[in-house]
Amino acid sequence: MPTNHWRRIRDFMQTVGQDTPSDVTVPAEAVRLLRAKLILEEALETTAALGVAVTLKDTSRVKFDDLTFSPDGEVDLECVVDGCADISVVTIGTLISFGVDDEPVLEEVDRANLRKFGPGSYMRADGKWIKPPGWTPPDIAGVLARQSA
Repeated sequence: MPTNHWRRIRDFMQTVGQDTPSDVTVPAEAVRLLRAKLILEEALETTAALGVAVTLKDTSRVKFDDLTFSPDGEVDLECVVDGCADISVVTIGTLISFGVDDEPVLEEVDRANLRKFGPGSYMRADGKWIKPPGWTPPDIAGVLARQSA
């Protein structure tokens, strides 16, 4: 069952004429391109509000490791909060465009994240938590199969 947040976003998408399929699907290329652009736009706006500049190294295809992050100004708390909410809207909207309910996916990912604190896990110097040996990722395929059934 989807969250209330999901329902509000679906209502918005339907109001503006976007497809909101009720079954799990892969949407058309134009929809996927729109979702990718919306996600990246909101992420970059939020990053700027955090006072961080993102620059691209020379490359033909962008990967995370091709980006450089550096402090670049003051933090705009209001824009950070707005950006985080907007990121949620565009990512949940992407799930909706694929016909996927958010609650079962979020629960599965949350369970997997909590398993990251097992024996052998640790925090890297940059603050990222490293998973323990034997950690298992979220069973997204299982969630999708249950939703499709």
